[in-house]
Formats: sequence, structure tokens, C-alpha cells
Amino acid sequence: MMLNLLRVEALKIEEMIKRSFSENATQALLPEHEKQVQLSEASLEKIKREPCAVCDVDLAACHQASVEYERLTVQLHTLLLASPVGKRMYAAKQLVVFKKNGVRTAGVLMKEGVTGGPIPSLNVFEIGPVEPRRFPSDILPYMPVFRENFHPLPTSPGNMVLKSCKVPIANLECVTGTTVRVGGPTWCLNIHKEALKVADKEFSKLCASWTDKAWDELDWERVKDMSVREVLEQRAQQVKIAKSCACLQCPQFLKHFEMQHDEWQVKENISQLKLLMSDQNLQLLPDYEQRIQVLKDLGFVDEASRVQLKGKVACEIHSADELVLTELILENVLAEYEPEEIVALLSAFVFQEKTENEPNLTPRLEAGKEAIIAISDRVNDLQIKHQVVLSSDDANDFASKPRFNLMEVVYEWARGMTFNRITDLTDVMEGTIVRVISRLDETCREVKNAAKLVGDPSLYNKMQLAQEMIKRDVIFAASLYL
Repeated sequence: MMLNLLRVEALKIEEMIKRSFSENATQALLPEHEKQVQLSEASLEKIKREPCAVCDVDLAACHQASVEYERLTVQLHTLLLASPVGKRMYAAKQLVVFKKNGVRTAGVLMKEGVTGGPIPSLNVFEIGPVEPRRFPSDILPYMPVFRENFHPLPTSPGNMVLKSCKVPIANLECVTGTTVRVGGPTWCLNIHKEALKVADKEFSKLCASWTDKAWDELDWERVKDMSVREVLEQRAQQVKIAKSCACLQCPQFLKHFEMQHDEWQVKENISQLKLLMSDQNLQLLPDYEQRIQVLKDLGFVDEASRVQLKGKVACEIHSADELVLTELILENVLAEYEPEEIVALLSAFVFQEKTENEPNLTPRLEAGKEAIIAISDRVNDLQIKHQVVLSSDDANDFASKPRFNLMEVVYEWARGMTFNRITDLTDVMEGTIVRVISRLDETCREVKNAAKLVGDPSLYNKMQLAQEMIKRDVIFAASLYL
């Protein structure tokens, strides 16, 4: 089907995919996505940051470094879970910083490591405000250069929310190098009276200032994993970029950064919506691209996806595996065989049924069988290489499936043996034999057309003769009653 569609220049494959049943749900959402894009673009017009001589220089670069830093931080914390050393560094009583509903919050790890499940989480004892509110500074990443701009934490135990909670690893901003003196096991913090004591002795001092060294990130030098080291290096580079930005000197830096962030969020939303509307979001597109690559490697299409001679030959094949049969024709494998042998070999393309009897094949037919298996293996290897997913019905596996078990029957039928005698050669039902030989007539006609297309008169004549040899007797009778 793909090759036939590629031959029509006025038709795009992507347009055909859009009309398929599997894409129906995605395409039904297009009007809603278009509406959302229009609304987002209207919102973007309203978000216009006021001109600023200081921020106009590099605020965009500073914001981009911040976004990248946050992405790398999530990646770092996820990678640490895969490292035995890194996992142990999530130790009980460790002071941590995380986001809860977008609000920067502090906490203490209740136990080492993370909880399992689809979303890895940390058991944290939360130290948050009684009435949590989101402040502009909560948008800033947890970089040392920004910490002086953070909204202060509550310092009085009476203004603190002290409770256990689970924090998804993606919401974790920082694991500090500070261990909180709880005065006993961490489960004691679940007793409100004990929690208030610790809050009065420890939390009040820690929450006095974000710039205190207690809030510095844990040194990850002990983790030697190469992927972790690489992420740490990339994070350090983003910190360096943000630190060097002149916009940090702006008196209204926080306000301008927030506006830049709002603009970025709307633009990201528009990009995501446009991606959902684009051809790249089609579910079947990756499968199409993988199959196209197989066709390119086999020479059925060129690099520009223009159908070549091989592809045109394959378009003539409908009743059998077009890739393997086309290779068989164009590699001239069939040229050295007689018509009755060719039709016997072609039976492997239309028959697939388990039998107890092994066919008694001539050496020439055995050689032809091996040639078909070799070609099918080569095609299969390419499909596996490009990760083409095939159903059991579509798989062109000639080696392990019983495709050759009717070769002897077809061979003898083409040589003139009666139907009564060929049924003694196999345990396959008579109806199946009739059906296979009837289908072979169609396959022979397709190979004959392919031979005409490539200019092979010898093969054309052989296929003409093969058709005449099998179209006889009871199998091609108009009615069994006549």
C-alpha cells in the first residue's frame, strides 16, 4: 500500500494516516487545539515586559539558564536513585528543599532512600507556612545566586505547618549537606509536642535566612557515576551563565523575571499545542518512517522516497509477500527453474499450515527453498534493525513457519498427476489444496506482470506456461456438480 501511495505525487502519506481509524481521536481534538492556540496567542500579546535598560541585555539568557538548571536538577536526582552510592545520600534527618503546589518549602527526610511505585517519592517532614502562598521568588531556581531573593520561611513554631508528607522526586529542589538534630528517631517528629520542641530549637534558627550555609547543596563528589558527573558539570555551566548576567543588578529583577517566565510559559504552551496539531504527532508516523527506511535499504525507493524499479515491481504483487517475492524475481533466482518448479516454489508464498508429513523435494527444489529462506532472512534482519513491528500474519518468516509443506503436491500437480494421487502425498485437507492452487494462479499472473515490467520474456513465458499447467481438472472446474 505504501509503495502505491508513494507513486501518487499529489497525495501525501501523512494525509492518508490522518484519515485512518487509529488517528481519529487525535484528529477530533484539532479544533480544540486550534482554539487554545488562538487564546494563548491573545494572552501572549498582553504579556509585554516593560523596557528595561539593564534586563534587556541578558534577561532571556538568564531565564533560559534557570529553566535548564531546573531540568538538569530533576535529571540529577533521578540518576542518583540508580546509583547505590547516590541512593544512600538521601539520608534520614537530611535538610531538603522542595516545591509543594509551586511554593518553595523546607523539610527533613524521615528515612533513607525513596519509596517505590510508579512515581519515586521521598518521606519528608514538612516545615511550611500555615497559609502557603506562591511568591514571585518561587519561580527562581534553587541557585546560590538567587537565594537572597527567596521569600523567607516562617521562624516561629506557631506559624509553621509541621507534618509528614510524600514528595515526588521531580519536586525536589535541593538535598542540603545539613543534618538536623532531632534528638531521637525521626518518627518522633510525628508527635506534635516533640515536633514543636525541635522546631523551637532547630527549625527556627535554620529558617532565619536562606543564605545561611546550612542551605548549601550536598557535595556529590562521592558519586563517581559518569552520567551523574556529566549532569553536575552541565548544571555548573548553567549556574555560571546565570551568575554572569547583568540583569541581576536590576532593582526590579524579580518582577521582570516573573514576566519573562510568564511569556516563556505561554510560548511553550503554544509550541506544545502546535506539536500536537502537526504531522509529527501522528501515532502511525514512526511506523511509516521505519518502513520507509527498510524500503530505502532494499532499493525499492530512493533517498527522496521516489519509487524505483524494484518498488514498481512490488506494486504488481498483491497475493504474496511483495518484498521477498520482488527480491526473488530481480535477483534472477527463478530464471534457472522450469515452470513446474517455479510454481512449486511460489506455493511457499500462499501456504502456511502445519502438517505431519515432510515433503519429498528434489535437490533443485531444496536449493530454491534455501534461496527463498536466505532472502526472507535478509529482509527480516532489515525490519528488525529498523524496529518495524509486524503481526504474526504479516511476518515474512519462511524459516520457522511451515510454508514449504505443499511444494511436492504443487510440483506433481503441475507435472500432470491426478488430484486423487496428489492427496496421498500429504495430510493437508483437499479443500486447502484447491484453495492454494487457485491462489497460485493469481500469484503466477502477478509474477508474469512483473516479468513484463522488467523486460524478462523468458520468465514471462515460463509463468504463462505455469498457469496453463495448474489450471486443469477438478481444481478449476466451474462447478463440482457438472
